[in-house]
Amino acid sequence: MNTNKRILRRLQAILCIVLLLMTLAPSVLAAALTGTVNADKVMFRTRANTSSDYHAKLNKGTKVALLDISGDFYKVRYDSKVGYIMKKFLTVSSGTLASLQKAVQPKSNSKYANTSSISGLGDPPKPLSYGDRGTDVEKLQRALQIKKFYAGVVDGGYGNQTKTAVENYQRKNGLTVNGKADYATIKKLFGKVGETTAAQDPSMNGITRISQIAVPNTTKKGDSGKHVKALQQALKLKGFYKAGIDSSYGDKTVEAVTAFQKKNGLSADGVAGNSTIRKLFGKDAANHTLKTEKLDWFNGGSNVIPKGAIFQIKDISSGMVFSMKRWSGANHLDAEPLTAKDTGTLKSVFGGDWSWARRSALVKYNGHVYAASINGMPHGTTTIDNNNFDGHICVHFYNSKTHETNRVDEVHQNAVARAMNYSW
Repeated sequence: MNTNKRILRRLQAILCIVLLLMTLAPSVLAAALTGTVNADKVMFRTRANTSSDYHAKLNKGTKVALLDISGDFYKVRYDSKVGYIMKKFLTVSSGTLASLQKAVQPKSNSKYANTSSISGLGDPPKPLSYGDRGTDVEKLQRALQIKKFYAGVVDGGYGNQTKTAVENYQRKNGLTVNGKADYATIKKLFGKVGETTAAQDPSMNGITRISQIAVPNTTKKGDSGKHVKALQQALKLKGFYKAGIDSSYGDKTVEAVTAFQKKNGLSADGVAGNSTIRKLFGKDAANHTLKTEKLDWFNGGSNVIPKGAIFQIKDISSGMVFSMKRWSGANHLDAEPLTAKDTGTLKSVFGGDWSWARRSALVKYNGHVYAASINGMPHGTTTIDNNNFDGHICVHFYNSKTHETNRVDEVHQNAVARAMNYSW
């Protein structure tokens, strides 16, 4: 019994020692690091500011123990006293400084703290300056760490240390040294920019009114060049396009166009077609149209408009436009009017009566216009309950076939060929 008690007491003692060492570990490590005073009569101050009292004046060559970093000062121990010496008056090796920073620096809770590349940080931050806070500042700090300009913690606070790091980066890269993460600094550091206002974006070229921009052609995702640039400039003036102007129609431009279309009661397809250009610029697009394409149904065409996709149809002869939804189709595309209003338009296209007659049409989906042929007879499966349409219609494209016959319908194909001569 006595032996067990002795063992228990020893274990308790060992545990206390371990806990004590864990508590003291950063201090012990820091205390083992030293710096050397590099001038005579250097103030060993009681606080980390130049107006505080001092313990002593130290001469060149004096060794002190490094404990912490406080702004422009090192916290040190000398002659059993703890105080502060300005960094510029202490010579500290790079290895010692790195060890001190590791020992005293708090750990970051940022999800970006361990990101190994700038591209891994995702979208660039918006322009930032002293006093800002948030995840954009975290991205900036980590990017500066990766470039070895920022030695602080990634804490999302744009303070003096971040400002100094930005200044040093600007100085090194020939930028205006203002301590602000402005457009030019973000562009240089991240290779691109995130959110900018019209005033901040140099690609606006001083433009303040849409009337100063030449009316562009219609464009869509994947396009690039001067027409996309003009579109982005106009959308930025309207407050819809936040990204940097890059003359490339990517996801950010699609989002901006879609938001503008929704706000203005247009078909929200993310394509800068003629109606969108007219609403934005007050004039028709410079080219007025989208090119009509041939969709080869059995050569990849059947997958272009996926099941469940919503698209628009324009009847060639009447000019009427209505929305449809694809539900299925193997030999051709099977689709239903999206709403009761679309059903009414479809019926009007066929003179107010349902009909198997073939009509030339254009199908618009995802920024593309395809030559097509439609009939106007509801038949077969229904998947939309409230559109006043019992069944679906057939939409034919180049080389598509009729139901269950495995036959290319000549009348449908003639209608498709006719539609190739028209544009949206």
